[in-house]
Amino acid sequence: MTTRPTPLFLLFSLLIATTADAASWWPFSSPPRDSSVAEQTSDSMEIYERALRQRANNQLSSAAKNFKKIYKKFPGADFAADATYQYGEITFQKRDWKKSFIAFQTLLIRHPDFENFDSVVDYQFRIALNLAEGNGVRYFLVFKHRPWERAASYFEVLIQNAPYSDLAPLALINISLIHQHVGNTARAVDALDRLINLYPESLLADDAYLQLGNTFASLNDGPLYDQGSTREALSYYEDFLVLFPDHPDVGEGEVGLAEMRNANAESKLVIGAYYYKYRKWYQAAEIFFNEAITLAPESEAAATARDYLARIEENDRKPADAAINVPSKDNVLEPRTKWAERLMFWKKKSSNQAPAEPEDAESTTPSET
Repeated sequence: MTTRPTPLFLLFSLLIATTADAASWWPFSSPPRDSSVAEQTSDSMEIYERALRQRANNQLSSAAKNFKKIYKKFPGADFAADATYQYGEITFQKRDWKKSFIAFQTLLIRHPDFENFDSVVDYQFRIALNLAEGNGVRYFLVFKHRPWERAASYFEVLIQNAPYSDLAPLALINISLIHQHVGNTARAVDALDRLINLYPESLLADDAYLQLGNTFASLNDGPLYDQGSTREALSYYEDFLVLFPDHPDVGEGEVGLAEMRNANAESKLVIGAYYYKYRKWYQAAEIFFNEAITLAPESEAAATARDYLARIEENDRKPADAAINVPSKDNVLEPRTKWAERLMFWKKKSSNQAPAEPEDAESTTPSET
């Protein structure tokens, strides 16, 4: 299952992509310098050294300002990657999640071979997690806010940056939890599906199977509706119990499996009861009752199906002329098919084979006088 990226994610990716080419148009500040690496290094050396001193003296705001100036205006300097990294660290400490994430993403785009790559990815994961938890995010500096969509987008960027990282499956789990919380069930299922298919050996795969079963189970609307989600839930519960028999939540999986089997059996029971009560088509009813018993032999639906089958068998053993409350088509009115006949009873149809009046032999013989 695949889903389309959100507009926010596409916009964010577009803005980040503009940082890939240092000599391209730069929408956030003055364009980067076109001078050589040696010239940029020489011109920014003093700024870089000042920023290092300021950070050592815990003057974080001043240090961040100078580090930002280097990675914005001197991207070709020898220490531009380190300046970008330190700017990302300082903004992370100040809980300026957006600036920090963009700085780290810029670093990965411009310097993919950066020596602290794993540390950068770890920072990005922690930023997305803090956004999801609403840490340091407030409206008007007062009201706590959780930007769910932005957090999910940050997790998606991390997966693109480091698809083979141990954090990638954890990011997918968090994406699914976010979308489940906001009601985006399809996107939550997509994240879990990607997890079990792309990372089947992950320690989180077992939880993904169980969550998929629970998610599809929550979509079941009862026996009167389509049972597609029920069958999906059954499949994931069965896989979970087979693949992870020692999981601590096996009990939860067994309960979910039993409930879904009963729900599937109930749907067959409803159809069978319809044929039994309203169509008097006992052969078709038997088929669905037997299916209900096969799907969940120990369920309440199966017990009810057995009662119906017993009634059908009892009726079949009676003589053909016995009164068994099953109307014959020769002694009942034909069904009304027109809406006016159903509502107003304007027209009644009589049977083609009305019972004849009993004949009296003596009364039919004329008397002779």
